[in-house]
Amino acid sequence: MSKGIDIEGFSRFLDQIRQGVTTDLHGFIEANAQIVEKLSAEGAMLSNGRESIQWDDATLIFVAAREVEKDGGPARALDQGISIERLGRFPSEDGNPIGYLRRYLLDESPEKLGERLLAQLDVGLRSEIRGDDFLSNGFGGMSLHGWLTDSDVTNLRSFLQQAKWKVAKDEVFDGGVREIVRHLSIMLKAAEKRGVGIIMRSHT
Repeated sequence: MSKGIDIEGFSRFLDQIRQGVTTDLHGFIEANAQIVEKLSAEGAMLSNGRESIQWDDATLIFVAAREVEKDGGPARALDQGISIERLGRFPSEDGNPIGYLRRYLLDESPEKLGERLLAQLDVGLRSEIRGDDFLSNGFGGMSLHGWLTDSDVTNLRSFLQQAKWKVAKDEVFDGGVREIVRHLSIMLKAAEKRGVGIIMRSHT
């Protein structure tokens, strides 16, 4: 996820437009030049009004959030090894490794930071937290789950590595939690090194 992109603020703005609470595109453009520049580079001109953009809200968020190189091309993958593939192919019923962690990793920290960050990554843009899927369901079967800021990435990586958690006794796949934690930690460390956040998506 690109540096300095305020997903929470952009999400709130899109909600307010959809609900008719605001039409103040000028104020948003003035305060969020980086988001506007990225969308404009892909042909979505907010200055012409939200109604002029045919993209759904989830696609707007994804395009605004994704990291790109200076030439506008896609940024190199965070993981050059097998971690992203192993996470994407985890054999749970729904194929969602973060959802699996939320079920079988027990947060023993008093502030429940790991539990909260895993939920934000898994369902921060979905109906479980929001009550609707306007910011989750996108074009071509894309589904946005949630995101972590750069500071969230550091906090979750620290939580996982400090082992302030244990595995539930009824875990379905023996060693599954620890395998996911290992590969997720690699991804988080790579994002932390690059100074970026992450966004979770899937496709149907």
